Amino acid sequence: MKAVLFGSIGVLAETSELQRRAYNAALDALGIELQWNIATYCAHINTVGGKNRLASVLPKNISASLLTDIHELKQKLFLNLLADADITPRPGILEALRHCKEIGLKTGLITTTTQMQLEGIFTALSQHLDPSDFDIITNKSDVIAEKPSSDIYTHALSMLNLSASDAVAIEDTEMNQVAASKAGITCYLLAGNYATIRDGAHQIFSAEQIFENTASSQKAWAKGAA
Repeated sequence: MKAVLFGSIGVLAETSELQRRAYNAALDALGIELQWNIATYCAHINTVGGKNRLASVLPKNISASLLTDIHELKQKLFLNLLADADITPRPGILEALRHCKEIGLKTGLITTTTQMQLEGIFTALSQHLDPSDFDIITNKSDVIAEKPSSDIYTHALSMLNLSASDAVAIEDTEMNQVAASKAGITCYLLAGNYATIRDGAHQIFSAEQIFENTASSQKAWAKGAA
């Protein structure tokens, strides 16, 4: 094992409630009579991609331009909420990154979110994380098909010059986990607070488990290479 791929901004920090509030504020501002409570938002979080999530619940006759307007306003409102929030990395993320660097593993942030949201999350986490902590960071513009397509992981492996068996991934929802699994990558599920768990394959529950899994995998690889 030569790389650990952190799969989403939701793996780095818990932002689901801020995202939900931003969706509701954008819908209200543009006169759409729809508000998501926590339970409803949890039910839709496995629809990957903000515009896809909106399209799945809004009337079918809504115009593409209005859908785009809602999504763009939601992103701006989310960034405003993010700037005012005191978010920190999820437990164990910093330790896992540090351990990967210590034993020479490559690291990646493999997301299909927008560059705008990436910049926002790194600004919010600037006291803890920096883009330079990762060997590769992807975004929505790198592929045509968003997760759960495996394209973004295939792209990342190509950029890192690695095969699927060289890497493990960590994702925050089962649908994001599908993207890594389709690419042939073993993917652990560090479920976010609002994630719906149906299968629970490779589920981990704590920072210590992230650290232990990356460490034990590296030892196994080193032993096999000896």
